[in-house]
Amino acid sequence: MRSATAVLATILVLALAGCEAKPKQVDQAGRVLLEGFTVSQYVSVLRQESDRVEGDLLRVRTELKNRKKENIWVDIQVVWKDAQGFALYETSWAPFMIPARYTKTHEIVSINPQAADYEYRVRQASKAEVK
Repeated sequence: MRSATAVLATILVLALAGCEAKPKQVDQAGRVLLEGFTVSQYVSVLRQESDRVEGDLLRVRTELKNRKKENIWVDIQVVWKDAQGFALYETSWAPFMIPARYTKTHEIVSINPQAADYEYRVRQASKAEVK
């Protein structure tokens, strides 16, 4: 009886270990961080491109898709990094609306030509910012 109880307890522990909430999801070669259940459930990053624009500034264009049947607001922040991967600076969280079942492109340009890489963060918008 004890071995049966031990086996059941082990199975229960393993099953519950798989039920862990996923607060963050990394995508696009580690550059995109989707934070929170709502964002990771309903927002997809379809494509992301970066290039250099006038002044040797780094531009990032991200195509975001809303899989939900209603508009969704997210906050976006970008951490700009130097060639060694150290953070130069980060933007403030900015609200961005993606219409229901629609794909929308978000574009941002660094303010420092030393920016060589980035981390793109998306989280559910704070209720205070959504109107």
